[in-house]
Amino acid sequence: MEHTRIFSADSHVNEPPDAWDRIPKNLRDRGPHFVQDPPGLKGLYMVFEGHEPDAVGMTFTAGIDKADGGIRKVIENFKWDDWRGPWDPIARLNDMDRDGVEIEVLYPSMARNLYSLKGDEIPLQKAAIVAYNDWLREYCCTAPKRLVGLSLLSAIDAEWSEQELKRCVKLGHNGVLLPSELPVGLSYADPAFDRLWAIAQDSVMPVHFHAGIIQSKDRSRLKEVTDLERGLNSVRRAILEPLTVLTHLIFGGVLERFPGLRIVLAEYDLCWLHPFLTKMDASLRKSESQTRNSAKFSALPSEYIKRQVYATFQEDRIGVLGAEMFDMLDNYMWASDYPHGNSTWPRSREAIRTQFAGLPNQIESKLTWDNAVRLYGTE
Repeated sequence: MEHTRIFSADSHVNEPPDAWDRIPKNLRDRGPHFVQDPPGLKGLYMVFEGHEPDAVGMTFTAGIDKADGGIRKVIENFKWDDWRGPWDPIARLNDMDRDGVEIEVLYPSMARNLYSLKGDEIPLQKAAIVAYNDWLREYCCTAPKRLVGLSLLSAIDAEWSEQELKRCVKLGHNGVLLPSELPVGLSYADPAFDRLWAIAQDSVMPVHFHAGIIQSKDRSRLKEVTDLERGLNSVRRAILEPLTVLTHLIFGGVLERFPGLRIVLAEYDLCWLHPFLTKMDASLRKSESQTRNSAKFSALPSEYIKRQVYATFQEDRIGVLGAEMFDMLDNYMWASDYPHGNSTWPRSREAIRTQFAGLPNQIESKLTWDNAVRLYGTE
């Protein structure tokens, strides 16, 4: 029998221009704004002074036929009213109903550009984060039982983020997001983050890391690069990014010190994680055996992951098949990635059938509904 309840653990809002109206006037002119056909480009772009423009239409490409430059055509001809669902919560609910999705966790789209800001731009980053968090809460209040909002935090100012996290708990957000990659010399294992982890743990706010959200690096995806650079970027984003943040959290002792902290790795899929589970366990055992001053942990890397880490996937049949073998049935959550280009919308039910063909109904239920409901407390 077809499983009828679907929870997308990774979908996105596409922030309209008025999402940024709350930025204080003294910073507003430097804040995000939209430019039609900037020099050398066609289409509507989000712009910060001193940073590469980012195409708005790129984030409205779910269900687009990629043949014959289909995505490029969307980018070059984008208009907000062409598709209201990604930025209008009422229209979004109709899109969710069409796709059979009951609840969505909401990640940012254009707001990810805030993490390109650095240095003397950090006050602007923090002001824009506050504006986004307030706007998103109002967006989710349209249907609070169906829209699960994640607030943004700054990795550059952990002390400020502690206060913003407390504020967002009071607002009613369901989790927080930090950039998946930090500049050289910074680490989430640094004790400066410990108070932030403690607050997230005590307030039961899962901490999320999403593919491609990097501190201090522009997000433009239209830059001309060589085939080798394109391949290296893909490997870094899909595999090295989640491996690195997970290594810092485990071997830096964060998950040891904060056993109630919950971590979500979004849009990386699942296959890359299975070798990590076995290789890192073996590495730790070997280190403890051969070195007197080896770090002592109360659990193996795989045990920390099974206890505290969740991962989302869209279409990863091999990862789904390995979930039971690697004892990860309680850690994986399906997602649609609406309304981005790799989204399963509007064919999510078909995609789920393909992922779970031949598997017991209870496995499908865990990965498409139960695990997300348990993590976010939505029922």
